[in-house]
Formats: sequence, structure tokens, C-alpha cells
Amino acid sequence: MKKILFGTSALLAASALASAAQASDPIKLKLGGFMEYYMAGASQDGDFKKGTAVNNFDVQGESEIWFVGSTTLDNGMKISVQVELEAGSDGDASGGDNIDESYMTIEGNYGKLIVGSEDNAAYLMRAAAPNAAYTEVDDVAIPRYLSRPAAVTDNITDLGFDGDANKLSYFTPKFYGVQAGASYAPSNNTVGDDASAVSETVTRAADFDEAMALTLSYDNTFGPVGVLATAGYTMANGRHDAAAGTKSSKDASDWAVGLNLTYGGFTLGGAYRGINAPESTASASADGFAWDAGLMYAEGPYAVSLNYRKSSAEGATNNKGKDIIDTYAVGAKYALGAGVDLFGQVAYADYKDGDSVTPANSNDGAYGGVVGIHLDF
Repeated sequence: MKKILFGTSALLAASALASAAQASDPIKLKLGGFMEYYMAGASQDGDFKKGTAVNNFDVQGESEIWFVGSTTLDNGMKISVQVELEAGSDGDASGGDNIDESYMTIEGNYGKLIVGSEDNAAYLMRAAAPNAAYTEVDDVAIPRYLSRPAAVTDNITDLGFDGDANKLSYFTPKFYGVQAGASYAPSNNTVGDDASAVSETVTRAADFDEAMALTLSYDNTFGPVGVLATAGYTMANGRHDAAAGTKSSKDASDWAVGLNLTYGGFTLGGAYRGINAPESTASASADGFAWDAGLMYAEGPYAVSLNYRKSSAEGATNNKGKDIIDTYAVGAKYALGAGVDLFGQVAYADYKDGDSVTPANSNDGAYGGVVGIHLDF
């Protein structure tokens, strides 16, 4: 019942905002997006290297073509659409080329409503550690070109637990720098609207019945100092198996806070996330925390950054200790021209497996670097 009420209320609100006004011009799609490719070299040492086949060199990349368009109704309300075609995703588990996100936006005096396949409000409004080497290189607990031992569970600071599941998200207007947001995803399984059994929930389980996100941000400037502070909370109800009368995945929740401070060309910031994700039949427990910090300086066409990340997780059932990951990275970029950036990064990650059964697999390290070109269009 609450799902029906939530959806009905959102649709009635959107209808009331739009009223009976008509668009003066139809929506016309334009192209946008980005492309980046980089050469990556890495080496892994320690106990986990034994019996593991890891390439020391690779060419990796990420590309997205965006189909975007908008129109303004006679009452001043703006209606937008965005569809993202993903390609060349060597770092993704699927390695497939498909539609990544697809959603519409309704924006007016009373805020903004997003409907469709898009990240949740807590993810979109988060404050994150600044990084000159682009997030596509660095969007997991460790840089994606460094090999992580399968026995070590990792956590990240992002609250994007439900990925791009179809959802409703609402953002209030900003009031003296304060803004709130909320999201609701009814499902992310084969019998739901998402039509995908692969979920990015914090439970690591196959799917969930519903998920919600709440977030609050404060964005303001005080003289030469800029401040962005965010806080978010997310939860996911494990999917109920009607035939067995049990849940095939467990409930999970997490929260995060973030802060960015800017002064001149400097940006200092980071985030902390606490995670309550019990072990499921699908994988090890992600119970634990993650935090990161970064300092970036940008001046003209140059930008350099220094980053640190820490992840702690319960891991597998037989773990008496914690799975720990410490990551250090230095990144830089240089604008060769409008929309053309040369970038690079070097990084080191140290892993600790909390496994008490095979204590020999206790520590490992990986180090490497990338150099590549990022294009915006």
C-alpha cells in the first residue's frame, strides 16, 4: 500500500507542478558525453600473488554518449531528458556496451523531480575527496588498474547502493545554501521495472524489494572560503521469497558524511561512511566503514591531487579479524585544449585479509600507474 501511495503522490505532485501548460517548443535531442583511454601498468606482490595470473600492462577506458534535451513550458517549468550510451567499459564486470542511465527531470519553483534510471539523491549530492585523475580511473575502493585479492572485501564511501535502478528522486530548492533530497526505488530484480538481477546494494545480494535514500547538504561561501557539507542515509529491504517464506537477501543500511573546503586554487575534502550489511548467501559481510581524504590544487590548465582511502569490512564467516585496505594515490592533469585533458596517476594499495583459516594469506600490496587522455564533448 505504501508503495502505491508513494508513487501516486509523486505523480499527482508532478501533475500539479506542470498544470495544463503546453511546451512552446518540442524537445530536440543533442549529443554530449566523454571518452577517456589510458595505458595502465601494475604489479602485485605478497602472498596473494602466488597462483594468480595478473597482467602487468593493459589498455583501459570508458566512453559515454549522452542524448540530452529540454524544453520550457509556458508556466516556466523545465522538462529535460537524458539517455546515456556506455561503451568501452573495460573496467566494468560485465564489459558490455549498453544504455547506462535513462531518466527525465521536471524542475520548477518547488524543486526538481527525477524519474527513471539514475543514481539516488544521496549519491548525487555527496561531497567527495577531490581527485585530479578522474573518477572513472578511481571509482572503486582502489584504482581499478590495481588487482585486489578476491579474499579481501572492500568498502567505498559512496552511498550509491542501488545503482541505476528505476526510482523517484526529489530535490528541494536551495534555501540559504541548504538543500534536501530523497529517493525511492521499488525494486531491482527480474520481476521489477529494472529487469536486472544484478544489484549494487550494500548487501552484495542478488536483489532487493525496495530501497530509500535521504540526504541533506549545505553549500555556501564565506569570503574567499567555500564550504560544501553533506550527510546521507540509505536503506534496502532484502527481497522476500514468497515460495520459501523467507528473505533471500538481508536488510542493509548505511550512512555517510562529507566535507569540501575551497580556498584559492586549493580543495580539501573527504567522506566517511558507516555500513550495516550482514553476510548474505551471496557473499561476505560488508559490515564496517570506509573513509577517504584528498587535497587538490588547480591553477589554469594544471591540477594535481593527493589522496588516501581506508576500507574495513567483516569479510567472510571464518574471519576473526577485519579485511583492511589502505590506498595512496597521486594524480595530475593538464588541459591541452578545450575538452582535451592529459592525465596520469600513480598509486599503491596495501591489503590485509582477516581470514583465520589461512593466515599465510595475510598481507599483499599492489602498485602501478596510468597515463591517458580524457575528452569531453
